[in-house]
Amino acid sequence: MRSDRTHVRSDGLNEHSLLAELGGAYERGWQPADVLHVTARSSGPSDVALTAATMLFDAQIRRAAERAPVEWVRQLDEITRRHPRPAHAAGAPTLADGLFRAFPDVTRFEIEGLAFTWKYLPSFAILTPPPSRWPSVRSGDPSAPAPPDTRILERIRALLSKAESTDFPDEAEALTAKAQELVSRHAVGAALLAGPDSGTDPVVGRRIHLDSPYIREKVLLLTAIGDANRVRTVWFTRVQIATIVGTATDLQQAEMLYTSLLVQAGRAVQAAGTAGRRGSSATSFRRAFLTGYAHRIGERLREADVRATAHAAADAQMPITKLAPILARRSDAVDTEFRRLFPVTRDSRSRGVDADGFHAGRDAAETASLTTEFRTVGR
Repeated sequence: MRSDRTHVRSDGLNEHSLLAELGGAYERGWQPADVLHVTARSSGPSDVALTAATMLFDAQIRRAAERAPVEWVRQLDEITRRHPRPAHAAGAPTLADGLFRAFPDVTRFEIEGLAFTWKYLPSFAILTPPPSRWPSVRSGDPSAPAPPDTRILERIRALLSKAESTDFPDEAEALTAKAQELVSRHAVGAALLAGPDSGTDPVVGRRIHLDSPYIREKVLLLTAIGDANRVRTVWFTRVQIATIVGTATDLQQAEMLYTSLLVQAGRAVQAAGTAGRRGSSATSFRRAFLTGYAHRIGERLREADVRATAHAAADAQMPITKLAPILARRSDAVDTEFRRLFPVTRDSRSRGVDADGFHAGRDAAETASLTTEFRTVGR
């Protein structure tokens, strides 16, 4: 153990290799949160902490706070908040000193293992400029979308929180309807404000990191939410990361709804039990339950979107025939960006599920609270 520590201290090659492989992953489209997620999947907690320390040290020497895209900085801030111990290592004069300050028992094997993992990460679609494309000082981006109305988002969050906590289906249903109406009208209002002759809001991509269990079923729920709105979804099985594509506001609202419905689905599947089954049979029931839940949620979201859009058009005194082309242009813009980012995709194949679980999941989805709206074009 001692020789390992001395080796890392005296041989800068390990330190430089670690930073180089992290930088290489960034240039291939990986973002800080992505690297942390994939490291957590393949390694233990100590490697996650080492990864956080390395990324935060790298951010210091690159001056990421002044140069990186806002989304990149947001991820680094979240990593700092969640990993305070590694954050202290970022201020050291060298990465090796910082790692030993925070992790005195770190070994050369751990350092080289991380570098090896990052070296062979595959290429990802580049959603934000990598470090090699950062300016000397970040400036305002005239093409960036305007920040969403925080008052509306807070109202949506409050409704979602109530929907998640209530034990009364009727109350959850009422909260859902109110929130869905609020979000849908806000989305239509944004489209009308842009006007029929102006460009749409910039379309961006964002990654969603999914964890076991029931990964496939979680992807189905995320996709169902997207398919009901103007957000496209693509799933990378190997690394358990989904990418959603849409306007910034729509993506934020989609994430909010996904998070809430995931909580509600978890409560529903626990309440349903396993119909007296055990082992693999119980697992099959839960998978089918969540599949049925996702299917029915998608149907309900599409129905709610149609109703809310019609009401919003009436409020604006605009015939739906005039509003439809405006919304269609927003959908087309999302489709175009999705094809640019992912020119080759394939639909995932459905598989047989437990019938009892599937129908139980659909029934549970009837009382789920639909608190958010997003605009996605997944077909």
